Order: sequence, then C-alpha cells, then structure tokens
Amino acid sequence: MTSDFFTKSRKRKSNSSEINSNDGKKKKIDNGDARFKKGNSSKKSKDEDSLNSEEISSDDLGFENESDQENLSDEGENEKRETPAEKRLRLAKKYIETIKEGLDDVDFDAAEIDKDLIAERLQKDAREQTGRTYRTIADTFSFPIISPIIKSGRQELSITCVACDESGQFFYTGSKDHSIIKWGVKTGNKVYSIVGGRKEIKKFDGHTDQILALAVSSDGNYMASGGRDKKINIWSIKENKLLKCFMQHKDSVTGLVFRKGNNQLYSCSLDRTIKLWNIDEMCYIETLFGHQDQVMAIDTLYRERCVTVGARDRTCRLWKIIEESQLVFRGVTKEATGDNGQVFKEGSLDVVAMIDEDNYLSGGDSGAICLWNLNKKKPVFVNQLSHGLQEFESESEGSIKSPHWITALATLRYSDLFASGSWDGKIRLWKLTNNIRSFTLLTEISMIGFVNALEFMTTTVDNKTYILAGIGQEHKLGRWKRIKKARNGWQLIELPLKTQSQNGI
Repeated sequence: MTSDFFTKSRKRKSNSSEINSNDGKKKKIDNGDARFKKGNSSKKSKDEDSLNSEEISSDDLGFENESDQENLSDEGENEKRETPAEKRLRLAKKYIETIKEGLDDVDFDAAEIDKDLIAERLQKDAREQTGRTYRTIADTFSFPIISPIIKSGRQELSITCVACDESGQFFYTGSKDHSIIKWGVKTGNKVYSIVGGRKEIKKFDGHTDQILALAVSSDGNYMASGGRDKKINIWSIKENKLLKCFMQHKDSVTGLVFRKGNNQLYSCSLDRTIKLWNIDEMCYIETLFGHQDQVMAIDTLYRERCVTVGARDRTCRLWKIIEESQLVFRGVTKEATGDNGQVFKEGSLDVVAMIDEDNYLSGGDSGAICLWNLNKKKPVFVNQLSHGLQEFESESEGSIKSPHWITALATLRYSDLFASGSWDGKIRLWKLTNNIRSFTLLTEISMIGFVNALEFMTTTVDNKTYILAGIGQEHKLGRWKRIKKARNGWQLIELPLKTQSQNGI
C-alpha cells in the first residue's frame, strides 16, 4: 500500500508582498528571495522567474543608475557559468599576478620575474601561514658576550618559572614563596605583585603553595599559573584580577603553555595526565592519558598538538589532538662515559622545548641534550654531558662524579638558536646546523645557582633579543642541594648584534 506521504505533494504557500512601480501599478515579488544576494543565482525559484519576466524599473529595485544594474547582471551570469574548480583557478591566477606586481617594485624587469621567484614567494607565504618559517640568526649575534647588559631582580625564595608577553614589554616570575610578580623590561622594576597565601587557607584568590608553571596568551589578555596546590589560576592581565580557578588536576601542576595565536591552554601534572582548556569560554575540554610516570614539562606552537616528557618513563610524547593519537619517542639508550670510564645512563627526562612544528629538544638527568624529529623514532643528534660533571664525596665509595642535570631549555622559536641551563655556573647557547641535524656550542654566560627557567624574549619596539633566566639557590622541585652563593631572582641578558666591521662590511 502506497503511503500518502510519498504520493501527495503539498503546495508551498508563497510568501509574497506587493510593491508599487512608477506607473502606480502593484506588482508581487517574493520576500523569501535573496534580493539579489550572491550565491543564490545558481538556483531559481518560480517566484524569481516570474519576477524576471516582468518589467520592473531600476528605481523599483534600488539601483542608482543603469551601470550598477548591468554590473550586477554580468556578475550573476559569470557566477552561473563558473564552476568551483574554475573559480579556484581564477583566484590563484589573480594571486600570482599580485605577487608579480610586488616583485616589480624590487628593480626587476618583467622578463626576470620567472617561475623560481614566484615559487619561492609562494613557499614563504605557505610557511608563514602554517607557522613553519625557519630563520638562521645565530650568526647575527656577537659572541662571546663580553659586557652583557644585565638587569636583575630578587624574590624571597627560589624562582621556579618565568613567562614573557609577545610584545616584550613585561615578563612574569613565579617563586617558591607562592607569589607572582610582573616586571617591566625597560626599567627592570616591579609593576605588579600577586601575593600568595598560606597552605592552611582553603578559599584564597591566589596560590597557597609553590608555583611551578606560568604562561601568557599570545593576545596578551590572559596569564595562567599552576603549582603544588593543584590549581590552575587564570588571570586578567589588563585588570590584574583572578578570572577562574581550575581544580581538575589531582597533583602538582608542572607545566602550562598557550597555543600560539590561540587561547587554548595545555597543562601537565605529576598526576601523569595532560589537560586541555578553552580560556575564551573558561572551560575544561579533555584529558590525555599515556605517560607512565609524572609529566614534567610541556610545549606547543601553532598547530593543535603538544609535546611532553614523562620523567622516569623516559619517553617524549607528541600528542595530536585532532587525530586523537600520540607518537612515542624513547629516551636515550646509549650510555655516556666519563673521563675515568664511569658510565651514565638516562634516568629521567625533565625538560622539553619545540624548535618548529617538526623538531624539538629534550634534556634530563644524564646531562644529555637530544634533538628529535617527528619522522624519526630515535634522536637525530645527542650531545652527552652538555653541562659537564659534578664531584661529591661519598662515605662508602669516596669521590663520585655525576652529570649536571639539564634543568632548563629554551628555543628562539623557528630559528637556529637555543639555550640550556643547569647548576654548573653557566648558561650555554647552542647553534643548530642548517639542516637541523646537529648543534654546536656557541658561547657560555656565567650564572651562579640553579637555572630553573629560561625564556627568549624579543621586543617589538627596538627589536632587541634577551635571555631571561630564573635563578634559585635550590632546584625548583626539591631541596636536596643548596648553592648559598646564588641569589634568588632573575637575570635579563641582552644578546648584542654584530657590528658592520664584525660582519665584514
């Protein structure tokens, strides 16, 4: 038996109204038509056909003159005839023509603008849009730094983390004294202070334990902070007030990072998880599982992915958020050998920093800095004992040597320059090779104390590059060693550019 639903068709009521033409006669037009909207010209309704069949003057349709009417009709006819593929081809040709016009301004004749120049420009634009631009700038700085311009500030206890805004005007420091301080780059003075509370206080607009992580959003509107109190606090930078407190982590928050150009926040914790947050909506998104030990550090760039290190599970993991998958990279299996034949094994991976979307660095307690590529399961390059050995006396075994841990890593994003820190009294600057397959030591900067945090900062006003170091008498995660000569505070070091004579000009 045939259903009435399929056999009977219902007549659609026409939603029409009447307008007056110049001759005073009333004419019907459909209110539901697009009234000459673009994109609806491919399909015509019966009402539109009837409208086109009638003779309506340009005044009735709102045209100021006949040329506007002709242009509209021509454009509609072109859209009807043009397929999506033809439209893409037309836009591509138009884009290439604009590139040619731009190249004409650089003392090139039209004959010299060939396919190679256009291809190079297209590739450059594509890299910028995907965040994969790579700059070779390490050789533009003058090393060694003979008399660096150093600004410094102090806090009561060891600084554990630092964060800089994109403009390079301000930076933030977090400390074991539960406080966060905002500093000015030009003056080095304190701009604003967020005081911490005691552990006994339950409801407090701030942190009540040691702060371990800071991050600033790309738009400069938000700052995120986390620590041993398991809190993630979101602060308004402009209003200097607390906006939201997240308590989803079950252990200390060890790392925070904002996606570049986005207010999506990633966090890692000693509870072995990574969590995603939408700060525009002030909401939790999801949790990522996989690490078998505490997650010590996290980093990200423009893509919706992040890289983490898992302490004593000795793995680096790249999390592809959209694909809901992860790539696992095993830590160094090779053993480093000291001068006396002593062997040092990788026990824990503690720090990580991304160079670009495909390459990143990691460091741990063996003193090795590893260079990784996403297409390789093993490190592309390993620099053993990057910060040398320390010697201490044991009651049972006498004099023992062990590596200085890599306590901090920082990269100048999308460039061939990065820095590492430990507690051997030096910050080391390294240069990546052109093909990002190895790196060499550039220079050393004296720095007494535990280098618990490093960050590169470039000012937008004068285009100066700085290294910001968070220094402490103790390691950020423990008190097993204390350097009494060190000062709890930060050091801001300017990287001087080469002069014309040094460049050979």
